[in-house]
Amino acid sequence: METACGYLDDKVMWVSSDERKMINRITALSEQYPDEMTILKRPEENDGCIYAQCPASWLKITPKKRVELSDEERAVRSARLKMARESTKNQGE
Repeated sequence: METACGYLDDKVMWVSSDERKMINRITALSEQYPDEMTILKRPEENDGCIYAQCPASWLKITPKKRVELSDEERAVRSARLKMARESTKNQGE
C-alpha cells in the first residue's frame, strides 16, 4: 500500500494512492470540491490506484493525538466500556 504526492510548483499537487482509505477520501473530496480537485485516473481503470490533482496547500501532516491516562482514569474508561458492551449485548437478546 502506498500514497505518494508530487509537485511541480507550490500551487498544484498530484496524489497517487492504492490505499482504500485514501481512495475514498479523495473521491469524496472531488465530489465536495469539484472546482479544486480533479481525478485524473480512477482505480477501476488504473490497476486499483487513484491519481488526482488538488491544491498543494491541502497537504497536512499531523501526528496522532497521544493521551496520557492515570491508572484511575484507565479504570474508569475500562468500566464504562464494559458497561457499554453489556448494554449492547443485552439489546441484541
